[in-house]
Amino acid sequence: MTINMEDRIQINGAWYIKEDVATSKFEKVTISQLEPGIKYDGFVFESDLYAFDCTRIYDEDGNLYKDDNVCIKFTDKSKYSGLGNNEIEEQWDNVNWMRGIIENEVEAIEEAMQSLCSQGFAELKEVLTTLRAAAWIN
Repeated sequence: MTINMEDRIQINGAWYIKEDVATSKFEKVTISQLEPGIKYDGFVFESDLYAFDCTRIYDEDGNLYKDDNVCIKFTDKSKYSGLGNNEIEEQWDNVNWMRGIIENEVEAIEEAMQSLCSQGFAELKEVLTTLRAAAWIN
């Protein structure tokens, strides 16, 4: 294959071959229709300091993916600097731990308090109690 000098470009001392966008391999891809593979539902609880984005997923047949499949994306908004997406985020998916907080188990509470102030812990407990009332946590 012979490459003409007109088909090359130099950037910062490195030579590259120019591609014609009209013939790019990405333009030749056709997609008939995308269908969602996984469905989910959720609740979002938010205060001045924290956000709790609670979700659970379903399989292709519309059944819950597994028992106790609850995931909480926790965001500590107090750490936000205003310069971008600098919040502190954690993913919580241990339903036994969530149940332990609802039932006042010391170990679960101590672990939660590593990420939360007393206001945040009270909010988390309210979120978990609401999820239990909605039959997300048994």
